Amino acid sequence: MFELPFHLTPALPAPPALHDLLALPLAVFTVLALLLWSGRIRQKVLVNVLALGIMLPMVQLSMVAVGAYWLNQQVQPVLMGLLPSWVG
Repeated sequence: MFELPFHLTPALPAPPALHDLLALPLAVFTVLALLLWSGRIRQKVLVNVLALGIMLPMVQLSMVAVGAYWLNQQVQPVLMGLLPSWVG
């Protein structure tokens, strides 16, 4: 595969680890899911707000974060390979 020249390597920022991006949202999601599953919340409006207003966007944003992380890992070397040879 394509390897970056040495003088370009320090200029590229390292992406954060995936578990750092997803640890907090998935932990909150798990706690809310266990709370809803236990049946301790009796108010229908609060259940709907938690499930649809907080948990669903949290899962969707986590999936977007995974996609962005994967895309960064896959596309960056390809884009660097498209640069003209005199740039590197």
